[in-house]
Amino acid sequence: MPKQKPTPQERALAEGLRVARRFSRLAMTEVADKLVWSQSTISRLETGMRAASTEEVSALLAVYQIVGEQREALIELARDADRPSWLETRDAEVPWQVKTLAQYELEATKIVESSTASLPVLLQTPSYARAALSAADVSAAALEARMDLRQDRQKVLDRKNPPRLVAFLDEGVLRRQIGGERIMANQLRYLLALAQRPTVELRVFPFDVGGHPGMCGGYALLEFPDGRPVVRLEHLRSGVFLHQPADVQPYVRATVRSTAVALDPARSVHLIESLVPPV
Repeated sequence: MPKQKPTPQERALAEGLRVARRFSRLAMTEVADKLVWSQSTISRLETGMRAASTEEVSALLAVYQIVGEQREALIELARDADRPSWLETRDAEVPWQVKTLAQYELEATKIVESSTASLPVLLQTPSYARAALSAADVSAAALEARMDLRQDRQKVLDRKNPPRLVAFLDEGVLRRQIGGERIMANQLRYLLALAQRPTVELRVFPFDVGGHPGMCGGYALLEFPDGRPVVRLEHLRSGVFLHQPADVQPYVRATVRSTAVALDPARSVHLIESLVPPV
């Protein structure tokens, strides 16, 4: 039986091992020779197509001369690979963890975003993103790193076969003046431009709808052609990945309920248009 799609932990570990090898400036063939492993084993470990044991990770990191916190982080990922959920910390020292969601977005055929606090990253203009990040307690270096990552993630919408993106937005998100009136006006115009794309669907929860599923918290639901869906929950300095069916299904149901409650795409666009100030 072929291996199932890598879990979020396995994907992050694979990226970490790939980064560590490149940092050591060793080719796969050199690593394989040192460990008397096949090159295909190294490749499968670096793509997440083979689950890496703690012993294998330890052997690789010894070859790469990786020590300290970076080593411990990777060993922990190997140890926790089968956990039903995974807490991804925001740490500039372990960038492969932060890249996990971006990699999932690249592979997804459909992305559902539900947001009641701020606009989803994939929909943000650079000015809006910078203003939103500036409100968080992050260093200047961390802010720039996150800006770069956001811009990279947004490229998924411009590729030849982009995923279908469905974004559920609370009306309050559209009215909140992140960065000031000018930045918000440009952001709203950008949303209207995105809504013209056949693969982007904006659905707004208007104030007069009352309670709605999005009020329970934001989430991203990612669907894939050859694997089970994954949910990502965003927090201030961390994120949680869920991939077990029992954990994912409540968000699938929330998406169905949101579709029934939110304005349809045409009415959503009309509401956004009404919020754009005259030039």
